Amino acid sequence: MDAIIIEGLKVDTVVGCFNWERQMIQPLMLDLHIQTNLEQASNSDELKHTLNYAEICDISAKVIQDAAPKLIEHAAKLVLNALFTTFPAIESIMITIRKPAIIPQANSVGIRLERHRNDIRSSASQQ
Repeated sequence: MDAIIIEGLKVDTVVGCFNWERQMIQPLMLDLHIQTNLEQASNSDELKHTLNYAEICDISAKVIQDAAPKLIEHAAKLVLNALFTTFPAIESIMITIRKPAIIPQANSVGIRLERHRNDIRSSASQQ
């Protein structure tokens, strides 16, 4: 399957559960693996036949910054929902979010979520 890969997208935001965390801007590092059909773009060499990488990055950062989430799990879900809504051609997304230097003994802590478009439709119809 074809994929667009974005690694190391830095998003500076308010994030965290503890009061001291919410008093400062912290970096999050995002990796996105977006499955979509790239056949037409690979043949045409035209931006209109693919997903705009800059727009993906802007949307991902904006939804996290606007929400100022407590959990990076929730931040990931917000990004998934926004990207699936904005880009109907996306078939699935794997997102990794890391919070660097928050635990002294670790370079970073993080989570990974993977969702398919059908997963989003199924959960929406059950609500």
